[in-house]
Amino acid sequence: MSGYVGYALRAGKSKTGQKIISKVKDFFKSRGSKVPSTIKSVETNVPKTKIQKATRNLKIATGKLEGSKAKLKQTQFEIKNNMPLTFKKKSGRSIKESDRKKKIIKDNNKVIGRMFRKALKGDK
Repeated sequence: MSGYVGYALRAGKSKTGQKIISKVKDFFKSRGSKVPSTIKSVETNVPKTKIQKATRNLKIATGKLEGSKAKLKQTQFEIKNNMPLTFKKKSGRSIKESDRKKKIIKDNNKVIGRMFRKALKGDK
């Protein structure tokens, strides 16, 4: 990503570069920052006291327990009726945080590169 950012900074000094930068800015401005009313209607849960924190943790733990119970019941039902298992055993390693970040950066580079190419095609 740093390659594209450096390119954008150098390109900003020319007229074509300024047009590209303005198109990229317009692209992100057109997305808008409107917050849906459903999100505004929900109150935030930011506990301040120890009791509130414990209550929050209890609610989270209860939700996890209910989900685990549902998975267990589903698996027991599938075993009893000789059906294929929905929740199979996890095997293999999980993705490292650094590898995950590298993948995200790679995907972002592709998107930014496409945006620059589209902007350049429009200016020719």
